[in-house]
This record gives sequence, structure tokens and C-alpha cells, in this order.
Amino acid sequence: MADAKSKWIDEKLGEMDLDQKVGQMMVFGFCGPIITPDTVEMITKYHVGGIRISQGYRAITLYNDIKPGEEPDAMTLRSMHSPKGMNKDYISAKNPPRATASEYAGVLNKLRKLSIDRKAGIPIHFTVDQEGSGSDDLLGGQRLFPHPMGLAASGDPSLAYRVALAVGKQARAVGGNMIHSPVLDVNTNPRNPEIGTRAYGDTAETVTEYALQSLKGFQEAGIVCTGKHFPGRGESMADAHWGLPSVDLDRETLMRVHIAPYRALIEAGLPAIMTAHSLFPALGVTEKPAGMTRALLHDFLRGELGFDGVITTDNMMMGGILKQYEMSEAIVQTLIAGNDLVLCRDESPIRLKILESVKQAVRDGRLPEKEVDEKVRRIMAMRWDMGLADNGGLVEEHNADEVTRESFVVDTAEEAARRSVLPLRDDANALPLRPEQRVLLIEQIFPTHAAQNNLYCHPGLLWEEMRGLSSNVGSIEIENVPGEKDRQRVKRRIEQDDYDILVCTNYYYHKAAAAISDVVRELMATGKPVIVVANTPYEFAVEPDFPTAVVCFQPGGRENMRAVARILYGDLKPTAKLPVVL
Repeated sequence: MADAKSKWIDEKLGEMDLDQKVGQMMVFGFCGPIITPDTVEMITKYHVGGIRISQGYRAITLYNDIKPGEEPDAMTLRSMHSPKGMNKDYISAKNPPRATASEYAGVLNKLRKLSIDRKAGIPIHFTVDQEGSGSDDLLGGQRLFPHPMGLAASGDPSLAYRVALAVGKQARAVGGNMIHSPVLDVNTNPRNPEIGTRAYGDTAETVTEYALQSLKGFQEAGIVCTGKHFPGRGESMADAHWGLPSVDLDRETLMRVHIAPYRALIEAGLPAIMTAHSLFPALGVTEKPAGMTRALLHDFLRGELGFDGVITTDNMMMGGILKQYEMSEAIVQTLIAGNDLVLCRDESPIRLKILESVKQAVRDGRLPEKEVDEKVRRIMAMRWDMGLADNGGLVEEHNADEVTRESFVVDTAEEAARRSVLPLRDDANALPLRPEQRVLLIEQIFPTHAAQNNLYCHPGLLWEEMRGLSSNVGSIEIENVPGEKDRQRVKRRIEQDDYDILVCTNYYYHKAAAAISDVVRELMATGKPVIVVANTPYEFAVEPDFPTAVVCFQPGGRENMRAVARILYGDLKPTAKLPVVL
């Protein structure tokens, strides 16, 4: 088998010209289920090797005001990727079409066939980002699982294995080959605005133990997993989506705490690592982000830590990059530094400048073609391990919906929900609710609800589940970030009806906005008891003066909301324990 793998890689690499080699190192975005001529051209003309799939709430767009070869400034580029800035030539950013898992598998099969038919028959791979909770890379109708910290709250590392296996099976069924998980960040800073519950815990031991089980599950599912964000963003005080954080820890602490999970997973066969858009002065990363620093990637990660798998960038559209660099130049520097794959979720003509800039860097000798060949070899070896050499990765389309209904996947989702929800505090003795109490639920429309918006996951899901336990539950839906109209609606409802107790969701979403603690305080000012349902135990959503709070680590998916409702009404005895120190 080893000889067959080497022969396949040699044959494919031998047939590639520079255009094809450069294309293989790129992972561009594909949002939604509609194949546009632009998507086809990226595969057939520009030889793109990887596609980051997202069936969520982002839109397929073309920016017609950008000409090929041009690149706008960072602020313009960033604003174009907000819903207000998107050119809606193809699909509304607000309400993109949604597909079932099987329909989406059919879409990806069409893209695979395009790659198989192109020169050299180089198969593309599909990458998905799914950690649970608010990820926008949801695939139609699939079961949702708690964030990693919720799995650790169960106290059972084997649950992380089963969840990874279930997530991996669902991703593979639609055609996914690579997942940007597990998160290896150790969340040592409770005020970290970006990592939080995406981490398994706040100690290297917890993160390592649960991540090893996740690695095992993903491997068994046949999906390549990616440890992130090297060398570890758990101590950060800023969000790399919007700026360039600096992790100011000494080398000994970084090695003992934040790099320890990487050592363990590399030894266990971790196939891919994602680099961080952050500075790490103690490791010599003082000017350029970690993912653009050759000494860190080439000398430290490959040399000292002995990693021989695929290194990928984080999304090059993030503010930590765009505020300091022209994106095409930053991408050239990431490749020079030692990354094999470039993740760029862009869908504009800027991609053409990126491709040309990388090719020019090879022609100029800045990026030696010998190193390009080494990168492509690692990428092709990964694709062999994905099974793409057999039939390009085509899947049985009808199977995708069936996998979401498999008893193992359903049972695992229910178990993970039951074992992850926990009452954080009940100083007001408001729990459990009694069926005869008149309750008003103020429920946010979280991005996960809007992204799926089906009977399994939709706005009002918690109210539905609470109504199953009591007929005395009123509901009012508000936007994830409520405006003045929402606040006035809530105020009028409370004044008009005689409720005994108020339940308010307070979901934190790092990509859009903080939680709505000010709304919670407005409710507390009415004098009525208030129960907060949050998706994080940290003060972003559960502040010290909130007397009663229940934490779930996944605001979407029926199993998760059913577990919350049952715990609110005392129908389910909680077993989860907080795995971090607040």
C-alpha cells in the first residue's frame, strides 16, 4: 500500500505544471448549495485543490466592483464580507436556500466530478469547520453537538470519542474530507473573547485527554482532523477575527501548558495543524503572526516537535491579517513560512491576484519550487489517506440523510445533550420551575437557528420544549442582538400579563457581538425572578449578579433544548460539572 501511495503521488505531481501546483495549495470558500460559473472556473481553470464548504447563513457573492488583479484595502475587504456589503447577484445573504444532507452531497459530487475530469485528474477535498455551537458551517439537517467544554463537563472522555465519530460520520456522508477540529487551545484566560467554550478546558491535561479521544473518533470516521490554533490562543485577550492578539507568556509556560496538547497529539498521529493569527514573543514571534513565521513552523513545529503532516493557515480573511498586510502578499509569506495549505474563504476576483502573486513568488525564487513540490506531496499524501485516489471521493448521495438518522448518531446527540447541561447557580432558589407557574420565555434567534431553520433547529425551539412540560409558558422571540423595538415588545408583554417568573436566553457569539446582559438587567429591574439560560459559564453571559443561571453548550438542536427544558422543570437530574475555574 505504501508503494501504491508513493506511485500515485509521484504520477500526479509529475503531471502538474506550476499553475496546478499553486492551485493545489489553495482552499477557497463555497457558501451555500448553488454552483455558479465562478465556482466551476475555480476548479477547472485555476486548479483549486481544496474547498471550504459552508451551508450556513453566508451568501454566494461576486464582487463586480473588483477587477481581476486588483485588491481593495483591508477595511473595504472586511466590510464586503458583512451582509450589508455583499453584492447579492446570486443569493440573498439574509435567506440563502437550504438543502438536505443528501441534496448537498449531490452538489459536492458535481464539484468532485469537475475535478476528476480536469487535466491530471487531481481530486479536490472538502473542508468543514464544526466545533458545535455557533459555527456557520452547518450541513443541512445534521445533528448538532455541544461545544468541547460541554463534552468535558460530562467527565467522560469517551463521550468526546463518540461525538467526534458521529460528527465525522455525518461530514463524510455529505462528502467532507477534512475538519478543522479538535481545538487544542487551553483556555487559561476566562476573559478570552474568542476561545472560551471552544476549548475542552483550562488545563493541558483536560484538553489533551479529550482531544486524544476526539482524534480517535475522527480517524475512525475516515476524516482528516486539524489541531488548532498552533501554538495556542487560550491566554489571548483579543479576538484574531478583528485584530492581532499577542500572547505574552514565558516560554516555559507555553511549552508546559499550551504546546503540551500538540506534543501528545503529534505523537498519536495528528494529520494536520492550523496556525494562529497571533504573536508569541517568547517563541520569537514578535512582528508577523505565528502562521507567517518560518522559525516557528519550519524550525520549531517540524524540527523540534517532529510534525510531518499538513500545516494549514487559519482563514486569511481575518482582521489580524488584513489590518497589517495586503492579503495576497500575506499569503505568499505564509507559504514561505512553511504552511502547505492556504485557507481563504473569499469568493471574489481577489482570488485571481492571490494565485498570480504566489506563482510570481515561485518564478522570482522567493518561494522555491522545490518547497512547493514538498508541500504538494504532503497535500497529495493527505488526499490519498482521505481515500480520494479511488473514485475522487464521490459518495452515495442518498446515504447522507440516513446517517443523520442512524441510531448511533441520534443516541450520541441525546447523550451529549443530557450530560453537558448544568445549572451554574441558583441563589434565588428559582429552580426547578413548577408546571403551574406562569413563565415568560424571552428567546434569542441565535445564528445556528437561522442557519438551519428546520424542525430540528429553529427559532423558538426552547419554547417548544418547555411547552411540552407546562402549558403555562409564554414566549417572545428577539433578535440575537435585540434593538429598541425588541426591548419595547418585551417590556409591553411583561406589563400586560401577570407572569410569575422570566426565563431569558443570553447567548454569547464571538463573531458577531457579546451577550445581552443589559437586557437581563432590564428584566431583573422589573422585580420578577429571572432565570438566565446561557451558552457559556463565563462572565460574557453569566455575570456575578445573575442569581440563577443554567448553562448549555449548544443553543441549537432539539436534543440540547430538550435537556435544558427538562432541567429547568426538574424532569432531568443534571450530572455535568464545570470543567474550568471561573
